[in-house]
Amino acid sequence: MALSEQPCYTLINNPNETESPNEQQLKQDLEHGNNRVKAAALKKVIQLVLNGDRLPGLLMTIIRFVLPSNDHQLKKLLLVFWEIWPKTSPDGKLLHEMILVCDAYRKDLQHPNEFIRGSTLRFLCKLKEAELLEPLMPSIRACLEHRHAYVRRNAVLAIYTIYRNFDSLIPDAPELIQG
Repeated sequence: MALSEQPCYTLINNPNETESPNEQQLKQDLEHGNNRVKAAALKKVIQLVLNGDRLPGLLMTIIRFVLPSNDHQLKKLLLVFWEIWPKTSPDGKLLHEMILVCDAYRKDLQHPNEFIRGSTLRFLCKLKEAELLEPLMPSIRACLEHRHAYVRRNAVLAIYTIYRNFDSLIPDAPELIQG
């Protein structure tokens, strides 16, 4: 499915910006900036991707320099970014870089902050790639036992959505939710 044919959940418009930033400047900001600069650069990347620009050189930069951050604003922006970024190559195969991203999802599902766990679970409801969801299933199941209702509620929603889309990944979902 081409980028323009994918469903769009987020619209971002910034009419005040007259000049589009170049990929090299964005890369520099993502690599060497503080969290505020990285957030501004990531917002620009999201806007460019939503406008149809391809920025393949930024994927590894974002994985290396933004993904490890513990800043909550960056975590939120990353969830928007991963939602809109193409996860497969033109031939339909999952990008190799997505293995690194999947590991970051797993870490966020085990994060001590319940907001990060819950928002990651909500994000997983939007994924349509079974290859990304499969290694996360044990962590998603573990979130059903979390002490905060926010995490448990989002875990139930994630399990329901995954079961609805890929019932082979979690065939015992009805029993899990009932119990």
